[in-house]
Amino acid sequence: MVNSGRTKVKLALTLVGLVALCGCAHDQYLITLRNGDQILCRDKPKLQGTSYHFMDSTGGKDVIAQSRVLKVRAVSVVNAEQKPPTPESPVKPKRTKHWYFLWLA
Repeated sequence: MVNSGRTKVKLALTLVGLVALCGCAHDQYLITLRNGDQILCRDKPKLQGTSYHFMDSTGGKDVIAQSRVLKVRAVSVVNAEQKPPTPESPVKPKRTKHWYFLWLA
């Protein structure tokens, strides 16, 4: 079986596409502190000893104590949880049926 030029091109384009998609998979993380403050960081904070080491959104390396951190979450997860609920149609109150309306049925 001989590979044609088309299959080689398709294979090359597929590989280039996969490499490009893997490069776009980086996510930002949101660190929520116990006092309510939030810190946005580029990479996932790494726990080393009793402190988290991370790179903040400006590119500087920072360290924060583990006791001050409440949550560490990916920004995509936080955005998905904070979507407003869709408005539902109002529910009409159910009217009670009385025995004297029986003759109308």
